[in-house]
Amino acid sequence: MSFRRGLKLAGFARSYLGRMRRGRREVMEHLVAPRPDNLPMPTFVQLRVTNLCNLRCKMCGQWGETGIFRALGASTATDGEKERSRIRELIGLKREMGLADYVRLLDELAPSRPIVSLFGGEPLLYPDILPLVKEVKGRGLTCTLITNGWLLEEMARELVETSLDAIMVSIDGPPGVHNRIRGKADSFERAAAGVRAVARVRDEIGSAVPMLLAILPITELNLDDVAPALEALRELPLDTINIGLRWFVSKKTGTAYEKVMSETFGVSGSSWKGFEFDGADFAVTKGRQLTQLVKLLKGIRRRRFLDSARSRPWISFVPDVPAEGVPDYFADAGRTFGHDLCPVAWSFAQIEPDGRVCFCGDFPDYFIGNVRETSFREVWTGQPARLFREKLAKEPLPICSRCCGNYVYGKWKRPDPETNQL
Repeated sequence: MSFRRGLKLAGFARSYLGRMRRGRREVMEHLVAPRPDNLPMPTFVQLRVTNLCNLRCKMCGQWGETGIFRALGASTATDGEKERSRIRELIGLKREMGLADYVRLLDELAPSRPIVSLFGGEPLLYPDILPLVKEVKGRGLTCTLITNGWLLEEMARELVETSLDAIMVSIDGPPGVHNRIRGKADSFERAAAGVRAVARVRDEIGSAVPMLLAILPITELNLDDVAPALEALRELPLDTINIGLRWFVSKKTGTAYEKVMSETFGVSGSSWKGFEFDGADFAVTKGRQLTQLVKLLKGIRRRRFLDSARSRPWISFVPDVPAEGVPDYFADAGRTFGHDLCPVAWSFAQIEPDGRVCFCGDFPDYFIGNVRETSFREVWTGQPARLFREKLAKEPLPICSRCCGNYVYGKWKRPDPETNQL
């Protein structure tokens, strides 16, 4: 990394982390003394611009083997009318929000300076993705994009020219493993070519951004291939590699969640089925492999500062579970490793493709309003949102212990109900 690019990235990091710190401070002030006038606007706004996807990643909660958008028997990806019809059936989609809808939303959000994430499905399938990024950046907001990388190479120049801040590409392993898990041949090669193309264009025009990050989720499908996956990723011009652990919900937990959602909010709560997985059984049957994984992760943690000094990608961990705690992460789904409060109801909002707003991005069961029908502020401060916050302030939902919302924003402590102090 050049010195000049390093300085520019340091400036981006200060801005990003500064917004996170301000958001945390505002949320904690509200939690200690909750009032309508001190409820902050969200730190993070995620725009799920489309639910369509051109891959079929086996563990995906959307289009995976148990995914909530998966049409029966649809083992291949077509991005066609069958998938569109299935989405309409499941979530009542009339049509995706258009660029004009997002412009109105961004105009309202811009004064509070949220970090905006573009997500899917596969966001690069959204027809106006490039104009949308330009609209976000035109308001001076931080903008990130999460992609499977299939279309990244052909869109690399245009994406870099938008000044997009970060591109996150999901990678499951070396080529053969990744392609098997993703359900389409050459998916690793396409993603790798896309990462290289973005880095090349970025260097050509002298831009520090977008940062390039790879997300490496550890699942039952690649448990034996984490080391070769890292070696394959280190061959790419990445800034960061995030090692993650599978998000999952057991049938017992899912049943308890459905009961809470029905009794408390009057909704079905069926989205957990996209993440159904028996972590306790996995911990037993894969005990030997998990022991080896612990050794690998300990070594990575020890070496990552030295590796970074040698211009290798920085390694991060989400959830940031101690290496020796990884077996317990799967075996004991009740452990939260100090993550006592999920902050999403105060710091995060996801806008679905049809304009509905939810707090739980991976579990879109409870919606607090629709930005096509009313202002975002009215949605954010309305009665449905207040009810959800009241519930989450008292206790977590059954699924919270293995949901990304409880881990990606750091550790949060619930105020003492008697003293109302942290």
